[in-house]
Amino acid sequence: MIRRAEKSDFPFVYPILKQIFEEMDMESIKSLPEDQFYDLMKLGFISDNYRYSYRRTWVYENKAAVVTAILVMYSYEDQKIIDFVLKREMPRVGLPTTTVIFDDQEAWPKEWYLDALAVHPDHWGKGYASKLLDYSVTVGQKKGYHKLSLNVDKENPRAQRLYEHKGFVTTNSMTIGDRVYDHMIKEI
Repeated sequence: MIRRAEKSDFPFVYPILKQIFEEMDMESIKSLPEDQFYDLMKLGFISDNYRYSYRRTWVYENKAAVVTAILVMYSYEDQKIIDFVLKREMPRVGLPTTTVIFDDQEAWPKEWYLDALAVHPDHWGKGYASKLLDYSVTVGQKKGYHKLSLNVDKENPRAQRLYEHKGFVTTNSMTIGDRVYDHMIKEI
């Protein structure tokens, strides 16, 4: 079942999301102690407007009601505000407000952006990512968008094949953090 995340989902969402952070291999994340980064991400998750807020996150629960996969989505326009909320939370975890975690533009005008799609490794190959991608079309259309977009690491051919299978086409490449990604679009 796909549902909107709730604040109480953070302990289940974070380990899935953490896979993406590890693959991104960003110095801004690696330089922080794990517990400090966890606490910061929790404060962002339970806020209303952060990039990885519960309000921007959908989860896939299997029949045992276990969160097995996540999808984080938002509009291009939201990029202007998605990281500001974290600035005011940084002192609560002992970080200066000048700390920068994410600062790259990842979506372009008129795009409904899929920021994060990940499945817990115990549940890979069960079609959960595919179902979440199908669901993203519904959400994007309800929000009035005609384009979905995402960025896929050039070193992740498995994900690239899934996105191509679902109708995404690479339009250009961009650097996010320290890595190069293919920017992919799907007309909806």
